[in-house]
Amino acid sequence: MVKLKLKGKQAEEQFRAIGEDEREELIRNFLPLVKRVVHRLAGRLPAEVDIKEMLNSGIIGLVDALEKYDPRHETNFSTYAQFRIRGAILDSFRVQDWVPRSLRHKAHKIEGTYNKLEQELGRAAEDSEVAEVLGIDEETLQKMLGEVTGVVLMSLEELGFGHGEERFRADESLPSNRPDPLGQLLESEKVDIVSRALDRLPEKERLVVTLYFYEELNLKEIGDVIGVTESRASQIRSRGLLRLKGYLKKANRS
Repeated sequence: MVKLKLKGKQAEEQFRAIGEDEREELIRNFLPLVKRVVHRLAGRLPAEVDIKEMLNSGIIGLVDALEKYDPRHETNFSTYAQFRIRGAILDSFRVQDWVPRSLRHKAHKIEGTYNKLEQELGRAAEDSEVAEVLGIDEETLQKMLGEVTGVVLMSLEELGFGHGEERFRADESLPSNRPDPLGQLLESEKVDIVSRALDRLPEKERLVVTLYFYEELNLKEIGDVIGVTESRASQIRSRGLLRLKGYLKKANRS
């Protein structure tokens, strides 16, 4: 079995120095890591997402990690590789623009209404208030919130707060031994911005988002914790993420 030995020189030199068969074996050794990342992402995205495409993109991210990993500058390889794998998958989604334009428009409209009402009211808007402004009933609003979940999860990445879930995880967002003090400061500020944004969410939404990203509970488990159905937990998560996205947008502009 090919071992990952990355001491004393850049991984790119070492990875390119070994033969093609050894490279393929090394990639195969880490395929379970790619599959774990794909499995976690796939469970949080619409059913029409192509798993094979996700795997292919994940492998591209793994190869990128193998070529660029340097233990002098990065955290442990598995953590570093997960970020690269997840990032490659999310980047492929963005390039393919797999989200229907109508769904993006719907998510943007709901997000804008929540944010506009919050500014006018000086507090978090209620669903009934948002539904009234949109000219729909609350049941229709809840259905719309369930539909836009995948859009919101993906669009958060576009704000520059990292790829995927690490934007919520301070311990993994700040690799040890990073040589760039300015870069480390900027990452610390991003984590702080997310933390402050989370604190602004209504209590139930903050709890659901925290359980989902920090504790990594699935929606059924979250529903059991807060005493609601899986579908309702999904709606609460969508609403919380829409608010969170609005807060992060403002922070990015300031």
